[in-house]
Amino acid sequence: ATSCDQVIVKEDTTAPTFTCPASITLECDTDITDLTFAGDVTDEADNCDPNLGEATYVDVVSENDPCDGASLITRTWSLSDDCGNASSCDQSIVLEDTTAPTFTCPADVTIECDEDESDLTLVGDVTDEADNCDPNLGEATYTDVVSANDPCEGASVITRTWDLSDDCGNNTNCEQIIVKE
Repeated sequence: ATSCDQVIVKEDTTAPTFTCPASITLECDTDITDLTFAGDVTDEADNCDPNLGEATYVDVVSENDPCDGASLITRTWSLSDDCGNASSCDQSIVLEDTTAPTFTCPADVTIECDEDESDLTLVGDVTDEADNCDPNLGEATYTDVVSANDPCEGASVITRTWDLSDDCGNNTNCEQIIVKE
């Protein structure tokens, strides 16, 4: 009788597979760790590993690109099986600021004709300046259009337009009427 041994080695050299989430653009105040917004991988599978884990990600963030509050995030998704085979893919997440800042406009006011309309303690100033994304929001500014001698000599009506912009170019304005009589 003759016999021989044959060694059969089963090895796993095939990386797991999955479908990478699509690149996406979101508003800058969206929680990108919430995968219901940013997307998650699907179809995780491996030819040999029955206990394949879930794909994980690492983010590389380019903050304030192209403006304060906006960002470009490159999310690299990775998945490894127990034999060390790995797959990865990149997802781009753009956070943009398309929401204008907000503020409360001062009320219309009537002052005496010899009072100074540039005195904001007298005529009012905007309040509650806020923006959803711009952490360095400036203050609102104004421009005046004066209708002199209206409705009578020495009186005037000033239409003050208050304006506030964030770094991404979103703008809000309102009008205040100042009557000098």
